[in-house]
Amino acid sequence: MNLPSPALLLAAALFMPSTAHANDAALTDSLKAFTRCDASFFTSLNAHREAWQALAPLKQEKDAAWMTVKNRGASPDNSVALRGTPTVAGMKLLSYVDESSDLGQLGQYYYWGFIVEGGVDDVAKKLAPLLEQPGQLNDLGGNYVRSELKVGDQWQLIKPQPGTAPGKRVERVLLVEPEGKTGTRSRVNCSLQGAVDGPMLARLRPDIAPSDYPATHPDTGIDTVAVPQAVLQRLDSPLLKPKFKTLKVTFATRTGNPIKDRPVTVEYTADGDLLKKNEIYSDTFHVERLTQAGWIQLKSKMNGIGDGRVLLTRELEVKVPGSWTPGQVLSTRSVMEEVPAKSTDKPMKLEATCTVGKRFPASQVFASLAGDAIALDCDQGTSKNASAFIEDLGVVLTLESTSQSSKSVYTFTDVAVVR
Repeated sequence: MNLPSPALLLAAALFMPSTAHANDAALTDSLKAFTRCDASFFTSLNAHREAWQALAPLKQEKDAAWMTVKNRGASPDNSVALRGTPTVAGMKLLSYVDESSDLGQLGQYYYWGFIVEGGVDDVAKKLAPLLEQPGQLNDLGGNYVRSELKVGDQWQLIKPQPGTAPGKRVERVLLVEPEGKTGTRSRVNCSLQGAVDGPMLARLRPDIAPSDYPATHPDTGIDTVAVPQAVLQRLDSPLLKPKFKTLKVTFATRTGNPIKDRPVTVEYTADGDLLKKNEIYSDTFHVERLTQAGWIQLKSKMNGIGDGRVLLTRELEVKVPGSWTPGQVLSTRSVMEEVPAKSTDKPMKLEATCTVGKRFPASQVFASLAGDAIALDCDQGTSKNASAFIEDLGVVLTLESTSQSSKSVYTFTDVAVVR
């Protein structure tokens, strides 16, 4: 057997630490560039491609390179694990995250950064020396923030404003926040948020293709989006037909949250065998829906928040019994998509099952309601609802809603019916 010569072994031993040191310096240089929250991060990834390609696949174009995710709009497709979980500037980097969301009037949000091992305080302490001005990272109690506002062609440092949406302004934020509930991981993010447009993304985010720039869609009217005939043909149950022209109900919730506990008014208008539903939460926010019996949703649109698109039911399976016999089951399976579609969209799938319970006087829901109500115990996967089908009206009203984190009790304070 031919063994390596002592000279070759010595050369290898001398070369390996040198290479490792060079890679460490390259990764640290890129992380310093990342803290600026601009295109210099992607330029640094390109300059140090060899070091970063050992950790994750890179895409390169002109003088920029970037780590690619499958879909910026949905988790877990908006992240990529880093091979070997490298330690850079004392921080163990677990994965790279690249996500975006369109909140309509609240602004566009583009996040990019790293999931890091360690608690927020420890990670922020190690990150601060990489900043050009470490003192700009503000401790807000639970997270650390550096906020900048776009003023003309400049970025102006501002006091962080947590919980405030930028809307028509543009902010650039460096953020260290908890990742998960264990306190053992943190998220180090850059965020470009607010009235972000294509030219700004071209300057700061060369990794985003022009086809994914925010589009200036005209507001889509819910009545301009047609429900597929294949979906409408599923709705043939005589039990769920409306028995009024208009219905207006007002209810209050009891959650302990003063914002959520504000009174809500819901207006129903019969449209053939269907119901148009308008949920009015405030003077500036309401949700329009087309439903059957106020239970099966065919399309919806948020007004005053969101991006002005319509959520449309593309596919629907419905099972409705022939009578309200206790123990019978109503169920739906639906696939919904936003209209007009975006490249980052993923279909929304929803399943709901309701078990028929006992009859009780509808006046127990509200004094003026006549006839019987039929109890419905409904399971939607992430929440469970106690509802009542008001037989005299042909509409489902929710009485209680329970999720993993909260419970809401609905108390009806006004009901007005036009036959």
